[in-house]
Order: sequence, then structure tokens, then C-alpha cells
Amino acid sequence: MSWSWILTWNLMNPFNVLEIPPDATSEDIKAAYHRLAKRWHPDRYTGPEKEAAESKFRELAEAFSMLKDPGKRLTLQQQMPRVQPVAAVDKEPDPPQERTPEDWAEMAKAAFDEGKTDQARALIHYAIRLDDQKAKYHALMATILEKEGGDLRAVVKALEAAIRLAPRDVETHIRLAGHFQTLGMAARAQRHLQAAREISPNHPKLRAAAGKGAQGTKGPTAPAKPTKISSPPKGLLDQLSDLWSRLTGKG
Repeated sequence: MSWSWILTWNLMNPFNVLEIPPDATSEDIKAAYHRLAKRWHPDRYTGPEKEAAESKFRELAEAFSMLKDPGKRLTLQQQMPRVQPVAAVDKEPDPPQERTPEDWAEMAKAAFDEGKTDQARALIHYAIRLDDQKAKYHALMATILEKEGGDLRAVVKALEAAIRLAPRDVETHIRLAGHFQTLGMAARAQRHLQAAREISPNHPKLRAAAGKGAQGTKGPTAPAKPTKISSPPKGLLDQLSDLWSRLTGKG
């Protein structure tokens, strides 16, 4: 068996080339390669830029070839802790610093803000693998999944993980209420809505949804009967679901 590709690894980190964490899944690796290959395809460039694109395209193909093989990928992952950066002339190499889960989460947020949802999902997944006790990591995963427009139940699962770790997070309760309403689970939607109302009765999103519902009433109405705090106004769940859809750009 030829180990020439290990020499290539010493000069090129395929995980960095594909902009993915070392723990990326096969699906993440494939998605990252296709995304970057499309961006750097030589047919999209002319002149001097075409030559640079061809070089980048070959580098992407080489990195993908190394990582798509499970055996090679495992070998590279095992090699990573022992690989030292090449020191510059007359300069001491910096001591290797291991990234923390918070570092990976910050990188995921930055990638998401730049519109790189595939990369953001892979990065926050890795952060959660390292530390699954941070509510904000699960909440960010839900936000990324919402943006991708994937399985709504996967979004709910991520938000439920977040709310277990931060049960008084009003925003997450409101998000869950809206998604459960969309899924037709009115009882669960009302439970999270009620929790949000008890934690923060004057939350802007709750007031906005209630206010919008009130605007739909025309003509004189009979004096409202006193209502219990445990009974949200009729239509509030629907208004909240509509409001959340508009806030997330899905309305």
C-alpha cells in the first residue's frame, strides 16, 4: 500500500481546505466539497483568475479524495495531534493550542452570518459533540436548520434540547410554540406559550402577537370577561406562529 498521500497531508490539511472540522461526517465532507467545487470551478473564470481557480479546484479534489475514504480519514485524524506546523526561519513555532467547544461555536456563528449554512451546521455539530450541555449551541443548530428549511421536527428536537438546559429562556419557548402550532400540536404549543407568558408577560413578541389579533376585530364589542392567565386569548397561537414565520423569513 502506498503512503504517498501521507506526505501530501504534511503539506496540506484537507480539513482546512474543505473548511470543515476534523470530526465532520461523510455527508458534511461531501456537501462541503460540492459547495466549494461549484464556487471554484475553472469554467467560471477567465484570464489569470482561471489559472488560480484551476489550482484551487485540484486542491479541493485532492482533499476530497483523501477524506472520502474512511480508512484514510481515520489515519489523518489520528495523525493530527502529532503534526507540527513548519517553523519560519529565525522564528520559534507557536505552541499548539487546542480549540474549545466555544471556539467551534463562534466559528459556526460566523459561518452562518456569512451565509455558509453547510459549514455552520458542521461546526456547531462538532461543538455539540464536544459539549452538549450548552443551550445556545442547540439553539444555534435550530436556527441553522430553520434557515436550511429542512425537517421541522429536527428543529423542534434541537430547541427542546436547548429548553431542557435553559428552561426559563423565553425566546426558545416562543419559538417552540410557533413550531408546534405549525405541526398541528396545539396542546404543546399552548404549554410553551403559557410558560413564556409566565416568565415574561410583557415580552414584545407576545404583545405584538396579541396586538395583531386585536386589530382584526371590527365594530363595537361587548365588555371582555375576565380571563385567567392560563388561557391565552383566542387566536394568539395562530398570531404567534405567523409572527415567528415573518421574523424567520418564512412567511
